[in-house]
Amino acid sequence: MAVLGFQLATTLIAASILSKIVSFYSFTRFLYNGLFRLVVPSDQQLLEALGNHKTKSKGKKRRADSSAGGAGFGNGDTSNVFYFPRSMSIQLKSSKVSATDATVLPLYSNLQWLLDFTVCTLGVYFVSEIAQGCFGSWFDGNPRNITSAGQPLSQVISLNTRINLSLVWLSLTVWFAVRTLISMTGIYFRSSAANDSQKSESRPTGSSSSSTGTNTSSSADCMLVVAAGFCFLVAAVFFLSLDDRYFDFGLRLAYGNLTVQNTDFTTAPIISRGAFQSILALISAFIGALFVYPGLKFGKVYLDSVNKHRNSAGKRILLHLSFFSPLIPLLLWIPPLTDHISRSLTVLMHSTFVAKNPIWLVGTTTALELFTVHLATIHLLSCVLVVLLRIGTVRWNLQTYLSAAQDKLDRFSKEPGRTSNREVQRLVASVFYCLNLVALQLVAPTILLLALVCLLKSVAGIAWLPTHCVKHDSVSVSTDPLNAYNYSVPSILDSSSSQYSWSATIIQARFAFTQITSNLGARGSVVARGVLRFLVWWCLFALQAVNLLGFAYHRFTADE
Repeated sequence: MAVLGFQLATTLIAASILSKIVSFYSFTRFLYNGLFRLVVPSDQQLLEALGNHKTKSKGKKRRADSSAGGAGFGNGDTSNVFYFPRSMSIQLKSSKVSATDATVLPLYSNLQWLLDFTVCTLGVYFVSEIAQGCFGSWFDGNPRNITSAGQPLSQVISLNTRINLSLVWLSLTVWFAVRTLISMTGIYFRSSAANDSQKSESRPTGSSSSSTGTNTSSSADCMLVVAAGFCFLVAAVFFLSLDDRYFDFGLRLAYGNLTVQNTDFTTAPIISRGAFQSILALISAFIGALFVYPGLKFGKVYLDSVNKHRNSAGKRILLHLSFFSPLIPLLLWIPPLTDHISRSLTVLMHSTFVAKNPIWLVGTTTALELFTVHLATIHLLSCVLVVLLRIGTVRWNLQTYLSAAQDKLDRFSKEPGRTSNREVQRLVASVFYCLNLVALQLVAPTILLLALVCLLKSVAGIAWLPTHCVKHDSVSVSTDPLNAYNYSVPSILDSSSSQYSWSATIIQARFAFTQITSNLGARGSVVARGVLRFLVWWCLFALQAVNLLGFAYHRFTADE
């Protein structure tokens, strides 16, 4: 009851924080407070910067800007609209960003809920881990809690030590992160549908070229998501076919536990292996499609942070590590590579140079033990390192995005022709207007990866530190989960006519139920372990793939 009590108390505290405290003190302020944004220039500031280059609007230009620019500020007034050459240099002023400034922007409620719920989930999860680590082993190891049959009392009379409420919180975090990614991806589809309907209802006019360009851009956004999903589907099928040969997912063992026993004592799979792999491939393609625009944005922000801003050497190293860090766990999940590292460490350990240096010998022996005995923990810690690097650099990336308003204005000034004050103001305001969207694109994939890693740790029973050996996946699981009931039922029936009391009968019935549920739970944990391993690896692969795609796209199109 100690473990369950801690979990219930932590759950109630977290629920109270979400319902009461978060409305007054949200964790989004740690994300936004201290950042700087570029303020939209006023008409007076533009006039002072332009000098005598101001030109009054007239005729068709004025009416066109009324239809395009007036809607951007909601007033439709063109009496103060003036035009000037785009080549004029305009320097923007900066201002501090506070959490209250972002509350009026779109998608703030989604960002606030996702961050606050994730923080509360981590609190519940770590308290549950501490409680289970401190009280679970003590309760099962206490001699007073061992029955005459040699079974721990917790396995006989209750399921309290098996209940883990943090798994519910983590599952909800996965759902909220996926829902947020779906809503962000749906923005591009909704904008495409709105532009298509507007195009069908509008009459052909002389200014239809800009509308056609907008419709083409929105359609291209949708086609990019669909094309990326198809490419990720092909990649997922390819990687699933290489399982157990070049990857250590454990999907074959997971599929082997998806069986039921027939009346003739033969086992039959619940679904075919092809259907099992097809479901995983479709889920992988769906995740990859959701990661497209977050990955493209991260690649753009990383490129700007490295090339266009003066950062210290330590900051640049962290930015590089946050971008390329998913490659580490991706490679560690390849058994041929880890086996080669283990053999190399074995040869190095027996070399003359290492044998004569105790420090090198201890380091080589420790590394060999990590890659042979505690490889699952290394997988876990490498994924956590990716999450920490992404979370640690998110504020730098947001600052780089906010500073991009000046870069957009400088590129805009290189174009020929004339522009208006409303167009310049819209261009600068659009950067801060999409701040919450960019923050979600940077945070949501990382939160999804973190939740999946914590689920994998709890389901697979992996230790956070390489101090305990992890149970191997090849532990045999009975194909008949009801065989534990065979030896329990006779004792229960005999107890009704013998000296056993009703309390002993209830204890034996609970023990039989515990054996059945533990067998089913063992099979389910093997299935969940294999699926979660693949999903964690796939999230890392999809993140790194779209990040490299975004980096390459913006790198080679920057000068166009």
